[in-house]
Amino acid sequence: MVNILNKIKSVYFSFFPNKPHKLAKKVYGVYAYNFDDEDLLKQAFTHTSAIDYETQTKVDSYERLEFLGDAVIEMIVTRFLFEQFADAKEGELTQMRAKLVNRTTLASIARGLHFGQFLLLGKSGENDNLRNSSSILCDIYESFIGALYLDGGFKTAHDFTYQTLLSKHKRLLPAAEIQNYKGKLLEYCQQNGMDMPKFVTTHEEGPAHGKYFEISVMVGPEWYGTGSGTTKKAASQRAARQALTTLADSDQEQPLKLSK
Repeated sequence: MVNILNKIKSVYFSFFPNKPHKLAKKVYGVYAYNFDDEDLLKQAFTHTSAIDYETQTKVDSYERLEFLGDAVIEMIVTRFLFEQFADAKEGELTQMRAKLVNRTTLASIARGLHFGQFLLLGKSGENDNLRNSSSILCDIYESFIGALYLDGGFKTAHDFTYQTLLSKHKRLLPAAEIQNYKGKLLEYCQQNGMDMPKFVTTHEEGPAHGKYFEISVMVGPEWYGTGSGTTKKAASQRAARQALTTLADSDQEQPLKLSK
């Protein structure tokens, strides 16, 4: 009788897949992707404190996937910035990437996805309240992307990264770095029959590897805005933004005077 039941079960499961792992169902609730290899998903959320060293080793935790995910994220973000900001210099792109992939940002995204609730912890991890640790949440975000990459390929990892991180780049990056205020100011001047804006470096200090610039913009004989930054481009963008604000407030107002 037992053999008959086992045969029935075997036939049943050959036609009907096993029910999703409990963790898979929870994760699917916040990001609709079905893992072919649910062991990868489990590993992505397994902290070292949850390792059973009688049957497992430290490599069964999320740390290896975190290592992979970190590299995948960097590639995805680098390509996005390269294509999105065609006029940005290498140093500017590096700064933008650093702001997008820093641990605080990634931990905040993981927290918003409730990844801490899915974390598999041992007793010591629970006692240390690791579910709310920003460092651990950042690690999990990276390990999950590593798991997505292995399970579904680059596009799967890219889609998740775009939806959760890159789609928010306008909020995460300073406005002066993602909007072409100089272009808008030039367009404004052309449309209103004004002289073309001129950008003048009025102050510069610091060593070659850590410069600070202050740039002012003039239209005709008058100064309309001043901006500062660690690159001339960033300072110019901020100066142009201030000039646009001045011009938009009222055409009747006097332009800003450059302080000496």
